[in-house]
Amino acid sequence: MKKLIFFLIVALFLFGLSACGGGGKYADAKAVTEKYIAAINDYTAACEKIENADDAAAAIEKYAAVMTELAPKMKEMDEKYPELKDPKNWPEELKDLTAKIAEAMQKMAPAMKKIAPFAMDPKVMEAQKKVSGMN
Repeated sequence: MKKLIFFLIVALFLFGLSACGGGGKYADAKAVTEKYIAAINDYTAACEKIENADDAAAAIEKYAAVMTELAPKMKEMDEKYPELKDPKNWPEELKDLTAKIAEAMQKMAPAMKKIAPFAMDPKVMEAQKKVSGMN
């Protein structure tokens, strides 16, 4: 569970370095950011429905698969837009994304507690390795 939380913090940090939005100059980064927010929201919804270890493993696996796809795109945006490393300094047209990220992360933290009772299950541990391996 600690590794999963660590990954999520790292993912948020990477997101902060790479995410942007708006049309024009940042249209590609906005698309990546919106996919990231959707991944967080989907993961949260899956976590809220966890009733057993299989559900927990499936939620983690799905999130890991999406983040495996998004991570290189997020890194690419980080390299393309180094001026956006600090979300506090984003252009006004991108500010709504910071609020959406914060809201999604705020909902995700309590939902992830539903994984805790199954954290030592071999399936869950294996799924968590996939998330941890993305660092």
